[in-house]
Amino acid sequence: MISSSDILHGKILIVDDQEANILLIERMLRAAGYTRIASTNNPHKVSELNRDNRYDLILLDIQMPGMDGFQVMENLKETGTDDYPPVLVITAEPSHKLRALQVGAKDFVSKPFELIEVLTRVHNMLEVRLLQKEIADHKEDNPALSNVIQRNIRKIIQIRQTAALEQGLQVRIANGMTAFSGSMIFFYVHVVWFFVWILLNTGLTGIPPFDPFPYGLLTMVVSLEAIFLTTFVLISQNLLGKEAERLTDLGLQTGLLTEHELTRVLQMLRAIQSKIGITNDDDINLADADLEMETKLEDVLAEIARLQRREESVPRNSQKLRQGRWLSPGAR
Repeated sequence: MISSSDILHGKILIVDDQEANILLIERMLRAAGYTRIASTNNPHKVSELNRDNRYDLILLDIQMPGMDGFQVMENLKETGTDDYPPVLVITAEPSHKLRALQVGAKDFVSKPFELIEVLTRVHNMLEVRLLQKEIADHKEDNPALSNVIQRNIRKIIQIRQTAALEQGLQVRIANGMTAFSGSMIFFYVHVVWFFVWILLNTGLTGIPPFDPFPYGLLTMVVSLEAIFLTTFVLISQNLLGKEAERLTDLGLQTGLLTEHELTRVLQMLRAIQSKIGITNDDDINLADADLEMETKLEDVLAEIARLQRREESVPRNSQKLRQGRWLSPGAR
Protein backbone atom coordinates (compact mmCIF):
# COMPACT_ATOMS: atom_id res chain seq x y z
CA MET A 1 0.00 0.00 0.00
CA ILE A 2 1.43 3.36 -1.07
CA SER A 3 0.98 6.12 1.49
CA SER A 4 0.78 9.87 0.92
CA SER A 5 4.22 10.22 2.52
CA ASP A 6 5.70 7.79 -0.03
CA ILE A 7 4.23 9.82 -2.88
CA LEU A 8 5.53 13.10 -1.47
CA HIS A 9 9.01 11.54 -1.22
CA GLY A 10 9.00 10.39 -4.84
CA LYS A 11 11.97 11.56 -6.90
CA ILE A 12 11.00 14.13 -9.54
CA LEU A 13 13.11 15.66 -12.32
CA ILE A 14 12.06 18.89 -14.07
CA VAL A 15 13.50 19.44 -17.55
CA ASP A 16 13.01 22.83 -19.18
CA ASP A 17 15.29 25.26 -20.98
CA GLN A 18 13.60 28.22 -19.30
CA GLU A 19 14.81 28.79 -15.74
CA ALA A 20 11.62 30.71 -14.90
CA ASN A 21 9.48 27.70 -15.78
CA ILE A 22 11.64 25.43 -13.64
CA LEU A 23 11.35 27.75 -10.65
CA LEU A 24 7.58 28.04 -11.11
CA ILE A 25 6.98 24.27 -11.26
CA GLU A 26 9.41 23.58 -8.43
CA ARG A 27 7.70 26.16 -6.22
CA MET A 28 4.33 24.58 -6.98
CA LEU A 29 5.53 21.09 -6.09
CA ARG A 30 7.31 22.13 -2.90
CA ALA A 31 4.24 24.04 -1.76
CA ALA A 32 2.26 20.81 -2.23
CA GLY A 33 4.72 18.91 0.01
CA TYR A 34 7.04 17.22 -2.48
CA THR A 35 10.58 17.12 -1.12
CA ARG A 36 12.85 15.29 -3.58
CA ILE A 37 12.86 17.58 -6.60
CA ALA A 38 15.73 18.02 -9.06
CA SER A 39 15.92 20.10 -12.21
CA THR A 40 18.07 20.75 -15.26
CA ASN A 41 17.94 23.09 -18.24
CA ASN A 42 20.30 20.88 -20.25
CA PRO A 43 18.35 18.13 -22.06
CA HIS A 44 21.57 16.29 -22.92
CA LYS A 45 22.09 15.40 -19.24
CA VAL A 46 18.66 13.86 -18.65
CA SER A 47 19.68 10.28 -19.47
CA GLU A 48 22.78 10.48 -17.28
CA LEU A 49 20.85 12.01 -14.38
CA ASN A 50 18.15 9.36 -14.60
CA ARG A 51 20.73 6.58 -14.75
CA ASP A 52 22.37 7.87 -11.56
CA ASN A 53 19.21 8.77 -9.60
CA ARG A 54 16.41 6.55 -10.97
CA TYR A 55 13.68 9.20 -10.93
CA ASP A 56 10.06 8.25 -10.31
CA LEU A 57 8.73 10.99 -12.60
CA ILE A 58 10.14 13.35 -15.23
CA LEU A 59 8.37 16.60 -16.12
CA LEU A 60 9.60 17.31 -19.63
CA ASP A 61 9.22 20.35 -21.84
CA ILE A 62 8.96 19.55 -25.55
CA GLN A 63 10.29 22.67 -27.25
CA MET A 64 13.93 23.07 -26.25
CA PRO A 65 16.92 24.20 -28.35
CA GLY A 66 19.56 21.66 -29.28
CA MET A 67 17.51 18.62 -28.24
CA ASP A 68 13.73 18.61 -28.01
CA GLY A 69 11.61 16.50 -25.66
CA PHE A 70 11.06 13.77 -28.25
CA GLN A 71 14.79 13.19 -28.58
CA VAL A 72 15.13 13.15 -24.80
CA MET A 73 12.56 10.36 -24.54
CA GLU A 74 14.31 8.40 -27.29
CA ASN A 75 17.60 8.66 -25.39
CA LEU A 76 15.88 7.50 -22.21
CA LYS A 77 14.67 4.39 -24.02
CA GLU A 78 18.15 3.64 -25.31
CA THR A 79 19.92 4.07 -21.97
CA GLY A 80 17.27 2.80 -19.58
CA THR A 81 15.03 0.25 -21.27
CA ASP A 82 14.77 -1.89 -18.11
CA ASP A 83 13.49 0.93 -15.93
CA TYR A 84 11.96 3.60 -18.13
CA PRO A 85 10.59 6.39 -15.93
CA PRO A 86 7.12 7.85 -16.54
CA VAL A 87 7.27 11.15 -18.42
CA LEU A 88 4.78 13.99 -18.02
CA VAL A 89 5.07 16.18 -21.11
CA ILE A 90 4.52 19.93 -20.87
CA THR A 91 3.66 21.51 -24.22
CA ALA A 92 1.73 24.40 -25.72
CA GLU A 93 1.25 22.72 -29.13
CA PRO A 94 -1.80 20.43 -29.45
CA SER A 95 -0.09 18.57 -32.29
CA HIS A 96 2.70 17.43 -29.96
CA LYS A 97 0.40 15.51 -27.63
CA LEU A 98 -0.26 12.47 -29.81
CA ARG A 99 3.36 12.19 -30.91
CA ALA A 100 4.56 12.49 -27.31
CA LEU A 101 2.29 9.61 -26.25
CA GLN A 102 3.55 7.52 -29.16
CA VAL A 103 7.18 8.18 -28.27
CA GLY A 104 6.76 7.11 -24.64
CA ALA A 105 5.12 9.84 -22.57
CA LYS A 106 2.50 8.68 -20.07
CA ASP A 107 0.53 11.92 -19.88
CA PHE A 108 0.70 15.58 -20.85
CA VAL A 109 -0.15 19.03 -19.52
CA SER A 110 -1.02 21.94 -21.80
CA LYS A 111 0.50 25.37 -21.42
CA PRO A 112 -0.53 27.59 -19.76
CA PHE A 113 -1.16 24.93 -17.12
CA GLU A 114 -3.34 25.10 -14.03
CA LEU A 115 -2.08 24.30 -10.55
CA ILE A 116 -4.74 21.71 -9.73
CA GLU A 117 -4.24 19.88 -13.03
CA VAL A 118 -0.47 19.65 -12.64
CA LEU A 119 -0.60 18.48 -9.03
CA THR A 120 -3.30 15.91 -9.78
CA ARG A 121 -1.42 14.40 -12.71
CA VAL A 122 1.86 14.37 -10.78
CA HIS A 123 0.20 12.66 -7.81
CA ASN A 124 -1.51 10.02 -9.95
CA MET A 125 1.59 9.21 -11.99
CA LEU A 126 3.78 8.94 -8.90
CA GLU A 127 1.24 6.66 -7.23
CA VAL A 128 1.15 4.32 -10.24
CA ARG A 129 4.93 4.36 -10.50
CA LEU A 130 5.47 3.51 -6.83
CA LEU A 131 2.83 0.76 -6.99
CA GLN A 132 4.63 -0.79 -9.96
CA LYS A 133 7.95 -0.66 -8.11
CA GLU A 134 6.37 -2.21 -5.02
CA ILE A 135 4.88 -5.05 -7.07
CA ALA A 136 8.27 -5.66 -8.71
CA ASP A 137 9.97 -5.69 -5.32
CA HIS A 138 7.53 -8.29 -3.98
CA LYS A 139 8.29 -10.84 -6.70
CA GLU A 140 11.06 -12.42 -4.64
CA ASP A 141 9.37 -12.08 -1.24
CA ASN A 142 9.49 -14.88 1.29
CA PRO A 143 6.00 -16.44 1.25
CA ALA A 144 6.33 -17.22 4.98
CA LEU A 145 6.27 -13.49 5.79
CA SER A 146 3.32 -11.17 5.42
CA ASN A 147 3.34 -8.15 3.14
CA VAL A 148 3.35 -5.84 6.17
CA ILE A 149 6.57 -7.38 7.50
CA GLN A 150 8.18 -7.24 4.08
CA ARG A 151 7.22 -3.57 3.69
CA ASN A 152 8.53 -2.73 7.16
CA ILE A 153 11.84 -4.44 6.43
CA ARG A 154 12.24 -2.47 3.22
CA LYS A 155 11.31 0.75 4.97
CA ILE A 156 13.94 0.21 7.67
CA ILE A 157 16.60 -0.55 5.07
CA GLN A 158 15.58 2.52 3.07
CA ILE A 159 15.81 4.75 6.15
CA ARG A 160 19.28 3.44 6.97
CA GLN A 161 20.48 3.89 3.40
CA THR A 162 19.11 7.43 3.31
CA ALA A 163 20.83 8.25 6.60
CA ALA A 164 24.11 6.82 5.27
CA LEU A 165 23.87 8.93 2.11
CA GLU A 166 23.23 12.08 4.13
CA GLN A 167 26.41 11.63 6.17
CA GLY A 168 29.24 14.06 5.57
CA LEU A 169 32.74 13.19 4.41
CA GLN A 170 34.23 13.34 7.90
CA VAL A 171 31.58 11.04 9.32
CA ARG A 172 32.12 8.54 6.50
CA ILE A 173 35.87 8.57 7.12
CA ALA A 174 35.33 7.94 10.84
CA ASN A 175 32.90 5.07 10.17
CA GLY A 176 35.24 3.57 7.58
CA MET A 177 38.22 3.67 9.93
CA THR A 178 36.16 2.16 12.74
CA ALA A 179 34.93 -0.65 10.52
CA PHE A 180 38.43 -1.34 9.20
CA SER A 181 40.04 -1.33 12.67
CA GLY A 182 37.50 -3.91 13.82
CA SER A 183 38.14 -6.33 10.97
CA MET A 184 40.42 -9.36 10.69
CA ILE A 185 42.31 -7.68 7.85
CA PHE A 186 43.40 -5.00 10.31
CA PHE A 187 44.62 -7.73 12.67
CA TYR A 188 46.57 -9.57 9.94
CA VAL A 189 48.16 -6.33 8.70
CA HIS A 190 49.44 -5.57 12.19
CA VAL A 191 50.75 -9.09 12.71
CA VAL A 192 52.75 -8.85 9.49
CA TRP A 193 53.85 -5.31 10.31
CA PHE A 194 55.14 -6.20 13.80
CA PHE A 195 56.84 -9.36 12.56
CA VAL A 196 58.68 -7.55 9.74
CA TRP A 197 59.59 -4.63 12.02
CA ILE A 198 61.07 -6.87 14.69
CA LEU A 199 62.84 -9.04 12.12
CA LEU A 200 64.49 -6.05 10.44
CA ASN A 201 65.71 -4.73 13.79
CA THR A 202 67.31 -8.00 14.89
CA GLY A 203 70.17 -7.52 12.43
CA LEU A 204 69.73 -11.06 11.04
CA THR A 205 68.78 -9.75 7.59
CA GLY A 206 71.98 -7.74 7.14
CA ILE A 207 70.15 -4.42 7.44
CA PRO A 208 71.37 -2.14 10.24
CA PRO A 209 68.71 -1.91 12.97
CA PHE A 210 66.90 1.44 12.88
CA ASP A 211 64.76 0.74 15.99
CA PRO A 212 66.59 -1.73 18.26
CA PHE A 213 65.08 -3.39 21.29
CA PRO A 214 63.00 -2.24 23.19
CA TYR A 215 61.59 -0.76 19.95
CA GLY A 216 60.90 2.78 21.15
CA LEU A 217 59.93 4.06 17.71
CA LEU A 218 57.47 1.22 17.21
CA THR A 219 55.97 1.89 20.63
CA MET A 220 55.48 5.57 19.81
CA VAL A 221 53.86 4.82 16.43
CA VAL A 222 51.51 2.26 17.93
CA SER A 223 50.58 4.67 20.73
CA LEU A 224 49.72 7.41 18.25
CA GLU A 225 47.72 4.92 16.21
CA ALA A 226 45.79 3.90 19.32
CA ILE A 227 44.92 7.52 20.06
CA PHE A 228 43.57 8.13 16.56
CA LEU A 229 41.66 4.83 16.47
CA THR A 230 40.10 5.60 19.85
CA THR A 231 38.94 8.96 18.52
CA PHE A 232 37.38 7.33 15.46
CA VAL A 233 35.64 4.74 17.64
CA LEU A 234 34.25 7.45 19.94
CA ILE A 235 32.94 9.41 16.95
CA SER A 236 31.20 6.31 15.63
CA GLN A 237 29.75 5.53 19.06
CA ASN A 238 28.37 9.05 19.32
CA LEU A 239 26.69 8.64 15.94
CA LEU A 240 25.27 5.27 16.95
CA GLY A 241 24.02 6.81 20.18
CA LYS A 242 22.17 9.52 18.27
CA GLU A 243 20.67 6.91 15.95
CA ALA A 244 19.62 4.76 18.91
CA GLU A 245 18.04 7.80 20.58
CA ARG A 246 16.08 8.56 17.43
CA LEU A 247 14.86 4.95 17.20
CA THR A 248 13.92 5.05 20.88
CA ASP A 249 11.86 8.18 20.28
CA LEU A 250 10.19 6.47 17.33
CA GLY A 251 9.39 3.41 19.44
CA LEU A 252 7.98 5.62 22.20
CA GLN A 253 5.76 7.50 19.76
CA THR A 254 4.55 4.22 18.25
CA GLY A 255 3.79 2.81 21.69
CA LEU A 256 1.87 5.93 22.75
CA LEU A 257 -0.11 5.89 19.52
CA THR A 258 -0.93 2.20 19.99
CA GLU A 259 -2.07 2.81 23.57
CA HIS A 260 -4.24 5.72 22.44
CA GLU A 261 -5.85 3.68 19.67
CA LEU A 262 -6.52 0.70 21.98
CA THR A 263 -8.11 3.00 24.56
CA ARG A 264 -10.43 4.39 21.91
CA VAL A 265 -11.33 0.87 20.77
CA LEU A 266 -12.20 -0.17 24.32
CA GLN A 267 -14.35 2.92 24.75
CA MET A 268 -16.15 2.15 21.50
CA LEU A 269 -16.75 -1.45 22.62
CA ARG A 270 -18.13 -0.22 25.94
CA ALA A 271 -20.51 2.13 24.08
CA ILE A 272 -21.63 -0.68 21.77
CA GLN A 273 -22.12 -2.96 24.78
CA SER A 274 -24.26 -0.38 26.52
CA LYS A 275 -26.23 0.25 23.35
CA ILE A 276 -27.26 -3.39 22.91
CA GLY A 277 -27.88 -3.88 26.64
CA ILE A 278 -25.10 -6.29 27.66
CA THR A 279 -24.15 -6.07 31.36
CA ASN A 280 -20.98 -7.25 33.12
CA ASP A 281 -20.04 -8.15 36.69
CA ASP A 282 -18.74 -5.41 38.95
CA ASP A 283 -15.19 -6.77 38.88
CA ILE A 284 -15.17 -6.79 35.10
CA ASN A 285 -16.55 -3.27 35.02
CA LEU A 286 -13.77 -2.06 37.31
CA ALA A 287 -11.12 -3.76 35.16
CA ASP A 288 -12.58 -2.28 32.00
CA ALA A 289 -12.66 1.15 33.57
CA ASP A 290 -8.93 0.89 34.34
CA LEU A 291 -8.18 -0.12 30.76
CA GLU A 292 -10.27 2.70 29.33
CA MET A 293 -8.29 5.34 31.24
CA GLU A 294 -6.05 7.50 29.07
CA THR A 295 -2.44 6.90 30.07
CA LYS A 296 -0.41 10.11 30.32
CA LEU A 297 3.31 9.88 29.70
CA GLU A 298 4.22 12.40 32.39
CA ASP A 299 2.22 10.46 35.00
CA VAL A 300 3.99 7.22 34.12
CA LEU A 301 7.43 8.85 34.33
CA ALA A 302 6.57 10.47 37.67
CA GLU A 303 5.41 7.13 39.10
CA ILE A 304 8.56 5.38 37.90
CA ALA A 305 10.71 8.06 39.53
CA ARG A 306 8.74 7.80 42.79
CA LEU A 307 9.11 4.02 42.97
CA GLN A 308 12.80 4.24 42.20
CA ARG A 309 13.34 6.73 45.01
CA ARG A 310 11.42 4.49 47.39
CA GLU A 311 13.43 1.41 46.42
CA GLU A 312 16.68 3.34 46.83
CA SER A 313 15.65 4.58 50.27
CA VAL A 314 14.84 1.07 51.59
CA PRO A 315 18.49 -0.19 51.66
CA ARG A 316 19.65 3.03 53.34
CA ASN A 317 16.96 2.80 56.02
CA SER A 318 17.76 -0.88 56.61
CA GLN A 319 21.45 -0.06 56.98
CA LYS A 320 20.72 2.75 59.46
CA LEU A 321 18.46 0.42 61.41
CA ARG A 322 21.16 -2.25 61.64
CA GLN A 323 23.72 0.31 62.75
CA GLY A 324 21.35 1.60 65.42
CA ARG A 325 20.83 -1.87 66.80
CA TRP A 326 24.57 -2.52 66.86
CA LEU A 327 25.31 0.67 68.77
CA SER A 328 22.39 0.44 71.25
CA PRO A 329 23.18 -1.07 74.74
CA GLY A 330 20.20 -3.38 74.58
CA ALA A 331 21.45 -4.89 71.31
CA ARG A 332 24.80 -5.61 72.95
